[in-house]
Amino acid sequence: MQPEDVTAAPAEVVAEVLRDPAGFLAAAAEAAPGWSARYGGPEGVAQLTSVLHEHLAQLTQSNAALRTATVLYLRTHPKMSLLTIARLLGVTKGVIQKVMRRAEEDAAGGPRPFARLESPAGWET
Repeated sequence: MQPEDVTAAPAEVVAEVLRDPAGFLAAAAEAAPGWSARYGGPEGVAQLTSVLHEHLAQLTQSNAALRTATVLYLRTHPKMSLLTIARLLGVTKGVIQKVMRRAEEDAAGGPRPFARLESPAGWET
């Protein structure tokens, strides 16, 4: 579902929910009387949760791609071992190995949005 498919809530409310999901989720958790009216009632909330889910999935995918590109860049530094990178990110060495393995597999799979950042040239200012 796309933002323009939300018919039960005004477009400005949809944009606000996508920009700041925490406010929407907090309002739902509080569930003060009449809280959902602003969001188009139960129908609007259902539509907004669907749009928000899709939006967050896209952001998560982009964030993972950026993390992969950054990990690949960090590996170009001689002092950045897999273990050092893992500690930097608060994950295990195995997670970093998996990220790198997946990047190698995906290298032939088409364009990557952050491919320029995989080399030192992408970080020059």
